[in-house]
Amino acid sequence: MYVPQHRPAPSTSRRKGSALIPLVGTVALATSALMLVNASAGEAQTAAVVVPTVGLGAASPYAILAGSTVTDAGGSVISGSVGVSPGDGQPSSVSGLLQGQITNGVIDDKNERALNAKAALQVAYTDAANRTGPELVPVELGGTTRYAGLYKGDTLGLTGSLPLTLDAQGNSAAVFIFQAGSTLITGSDSRVSLINGASPCNVFWQVGSSATLGTGTDFVGTIMAQASITATTGADVQGRLLALTGAVTLDRNTISTAGCGATQPPVTTTPPVTTTPPVTTTTPPVTTTPPVTTTSPGDGGGTPGTPGDGGGTPGTPGDGGGTPPIVIEVPPIPGLPPIPGITIPPIPGVPNVPNQPNVPNQPNVPNQPNVPNQPNVPNQPNVPNQPNVPNQPNVPNQPNVPDQPNTPGVPDQPTTPGGPDQPGTYNPGGQITQIPNGGVDTGDGSTVAQSTDSSIVTMWTLLALLTVGAVSVTMMTRRRR
Repeated sequence: MYVPQHRPAPSTSRRKGSALIPLVGTVALATSALMLVNASAGEAQTAAVVVPTVGLGAASPYAILAGSTVTDAGGSVISGSVGVSPGDGQPSSVSGLLQGQITNGVIDDKNERALNAKAALQVAYTDAANRTGPELVPVELGGTTRYAGLYKGDTLGLTGSLPLTLDAQGNSAAVFIFQAGSTLITGSDSRVSLINGASPCNVFWQVGSSATLGTGTDFVGTIMAQASITATTGADVQGRLLALTGAVTLDRNTISTAGCGATQPPVTTTPPVTTTPPVTTTTPPVTTTPPVTTTSPGDGGGTPGTPGDGGGTPGTPGDGGGTPPIVIEVPPIPGLPPIPGITIPPIPGVPNVPNQPNVPNQPNVPNQPNVPNQPNVPNQPNVPNQPNVPNQPNVPNQPNVPDQPNTPGVPDQPTTPGGPDQPGTYNPGGQITQIPNGGVDTGDGSTVAQSTDSSIVTMWTLLALLTVGAVSVTMMTRRRR
């Protein structure tokens, strides 16, 4: 008889263990995927930051390079050479900066080394400016962290209190290039910080116009400016200040190439070598004298002439010594009588051969005639002055009003003579005396004058009244009738 066997129920713990296996696998797969993604991203990032450095060539030893002048207000310390080309100013384009302020370098002012450095700087500037594919950044770089790469902005600034951090991520060869379209300006006490192996030798700032470092700025990198660079009071630079056309102005700054690039060889002054020109000794040409035919000492007579033709010229008797005369025999010529021999007296000595005449100098090339000056342009004739406006004629003075004739003065009354018994004088006990002109002495010392004119007027008045009265009476009488 079949008896069904009882199977124990599966335990709960085994079920849970079975359920955990797929979960653990899923987590492991997800973790592996994340690791692969991160690894791929890291490899991609590493590949993206490989930026070639900027080669400075002959400009590498220079901490400061300018196109016109280098001026220091005083107290700057420079590690590296200082150069100016083409320069501006006589006799020196470097002012306020002495050789004693410079270590690991020299001052090259308008010389060949500075010229070569300027040409190398132009090549480096063009290389940095033409790099493509930059990351665009805002004007303000303070408070940000940048990794190796190429960055660009129209204007770049570092004005905040937070630094710009350059992170090399452990790669000491990481290169940072910043392209500024116009200017680079840093504020007071701003700074650039390097971390994780970043080197100031691999930081480059290409500036389209001018750069200004604010007071107390702590800056890093090589500035390559098209125009000028100004480092204000106390600004320090780990790198270089290189200006193509303008000036570099300093004020108590510390500029150091930080061991980047080659060191400028020391200047050695070699005294000039004085070369003594070789002494040319001219040997006079040797004149070859034709052989002289000499005869033996005379034997008491010369060579006798041919008989029958008068004979030759007898020789001078010899004295057994001395220089014999030189006799040149003339060979007989057919058809002519024999010619006696020619005796040449002893030659006292061979005269010096005269010097060869100097070769005449080539005639001077005549100067080109001067180009006649252009005739002066005649001056424009002066514009004649406007004729003066004639003055208005003076208004004639009014004729003087003739003076009124003076009123004739009243004739003075005649003075009455004084003294006793004079006419018109009161004389006690005397008579009233008639005074001339009708005056009557009143007896009290005064006189009464009687005017002849008043008497006449009175008379005429009385006559007029009488006449009027007579006429009136006559007319009245006629009316009554």
